[in-house]
Amino acid sequence: MTKALVKTLYTACAIVIALLAFIVLAQVVTRFFDYSMPGTEELSRLFIVWMTFLGTSLAVYERGHLAVSFFVKRVNDKIRPYIYLAVNILLGLFFLVLTVYGFIFSYQSLDFTSSTLQLPMTVFYIVIPISGLLSLYFIIINAWRPQDESEAV
Repeated sequence: MTKALVKTLYTACAIVIALLAFIVLAQVVTRFFDYSMPGTEELSRLFIVWMTFLGTSLAVYERGHLAVSFFVKRVNDKIRPYIYLAVNILLGLFFLVLTVYGFIFSYQSLDFTSSTLQLPMTVFYIVIPISGLLSLYFIIINAWRPQDESEAV
């Protein structure tokens, strides 16, 4: 299940990047001819938000998030697993808070629409709790995978 989920996330990020590139290119080309396509700025902002949060979940899966590995590698081998555990607990708490407040924020924005596209603002914000849930899942999955020294925590 995890591999399929990761593959889906990679595919979604690739599609979002391709759509973002196309929309921005179209916007630049049409402005060259003194025409501005309505909604392209808003849509590109939506795609950047989604790409950022889905990419965050992928970074958690790959253990590519920031860590102070310089200091971790300098401690005793017996202490190192506890540091990794502490970092994962802190990350888990962060993503739990992000998920809870992301759902609250998304729910509160149901009545609001975007200015140009008239999309519910929830479309912009729902990716926050989705990313939080995915990141929590990947933190739990990674807890049982062995920690490679070359990887970040």
